[in-house]
Amino acid sequence: SHYVASSLKEIGAIHWLEGGSLLGAVRENGKLLDWEDDIDISVLLDDDITWEYLSAKLAICGARDGYYVDLFEKEGFISISFDPPGRWLLHWERNRLRGEIRTDIAIYRRAISHDKPVVERQIYKGAMPATENGGYGIPEDIVLPTSTVSFLGGDIACPNQAQTYLRLLYGDFRKVEYTYVDTGPAQARAHLGTICDS
Repeated sequence: SHYVASSLKEIGAIHWLEGGSLLGAVRENGKLLDWEDDIDISVLLDDDITWEYLSAKLAICGARDGYYVDLFEKEGFISISFDPPGRWLLHWERNRLRGEIRTDIAIYRRAISHDKPVVERQIYKGAMPATENGGYGIPEDIVLPTSTVSFLGGDIACPNQAQTYLRLLYGDFRKVEYTYVDTGPAQARAHLGTICDS
């Protein structure tokens, strides 16, 4: 995560820790949640840091430093892994099935929703509110300018109101619940086990 964050800083992209990774940083004193298999980082696109620019720069960093970049432009999502992305049938689950910890980058853009500035993404996350534009968003002033939080032994960018951010996504985030855990990987692993046993 810190390597990817340093690459984003080198590129000049505004970024922040989010989702379950931010939850671990805040609630678990900088640790990765036990059930997590990815690090969640958000990147804000703007006039200078476009999808094309970010993708090209991450590909250059990956080629230089030995990581793989998997792009999902329509969904606004980038997956970064130190193993090559094999062409599996379960395209979205293949990294999880390999059991590795990877970094997932969610793409955000500035937008206006209900007359207020937001940072908006295409993919639903937690209980993130829907925007007027058909995406999901957080009030911009909760995120920007970013702050820092301790995570996995180092400091990393985070929303400036990290606890408010987590409350919007998960409600009472201090209470350990499993209702927001993605069941897809478990189902995929169970399905794979059935295939392997037959």
